[in-house]
Amino acid sequence: MTEIKRVLLTGGTGFVGSALTRALIDAGYQVTILTRQARSDLGDIRYINALPTTTEAWPFDAIINLAGENLFAKRWNPTQKQRLRDSRIQLTEQLAAGIKASPTIQRFISASAIGYYGASDAPALDENATAGDDFAAHLCRDWEACALQAEESTHVQRLRIGVVLGDGGALDNLLPPFKLGLGGPIGSGKQGFSWIHISDLVKLLMACLRGELNANVINAVAPQPVSNKTFSKALGRALHRPAVIPMPPRALRLMLGEVSALLTTGQFVVPKAALEEGFQFRFETIDSALNELLN
Repeated sequence: MTEIKRVLLTGGTGFVGSALTRALIDAGYQVTILTRQARSDLGDIRYINALPTTTEAWPFDAIINLAGENLFAKRWNPTQKQRLRDSRIQLTEQLAAGIKASPTIQRFISASAIGYYGASDAPALDENATAGDDFAAHLCRDWEACALQAEESTHVQRLRIGVVLGDGGALDNLLPPFKLGLGGPIGSGKQGFSWIHISDLVKLLMACLRGELNANVINAVAPQPVSNKTFSKALGRALHRPAVIPMPPRALRLMLGEVSALLTTGQFVVPKAALEEGFQFRFETIDSALNELLN
């Protein structure tokens, strides 16, 4: 097996993808980013706005697939749900087809999400837990099935990613009310909140790329999931603000519609596969992650 140097990255201009791109370049990889926006090549980064045809082998050693429209981008209706599916499934099917025609591609690392497990009160869901039965769970299950179309041609890894905490992403949306002292748990706050610091997620993706993590399915979450109430208290502490005003689920549903269920329910997910292969998280507790990001 030859050394992996040429990486195709989808979703490379997003919150996680931008951080991963910096790490890939720092580590000496040649990065090609698939993006809908026209950009000029920059150093070791090449931008393309369409995938190569599958009539000839693709010039890559690995593919990392992070693309997919934000679940919170718009209220869910049949049209938006189809957009969410198409942005994940159509592209992943195209990538799988390209891999089948490309013997040089040694790894296909494809994003999924912990929404795979659906809403659950179970204390510790590992990678062997069954899929849920709501829209997000069905979406993740079908997304992963598309990635597996390439498993006869390359090593496929599916990463079920939790709430990513970093400079941007979900945390930016949560901060304004908490900074004003108006934050608090959602509903009872008992629902699970499975999170990961962005630097640990990038580290985990790099470990997969280097072959240090080889599990077929990896929960990309920190080892210590918390309840929504515990997260809210930790965020308040990090900001030195009270966090006691609950958000009624009914009000959230009126504002967001069906997608609010992703906030009013949750799951407690653990990274069993990564830990068993010796992966070491830098941020294991929610307090350590929030203090690093906010202080």
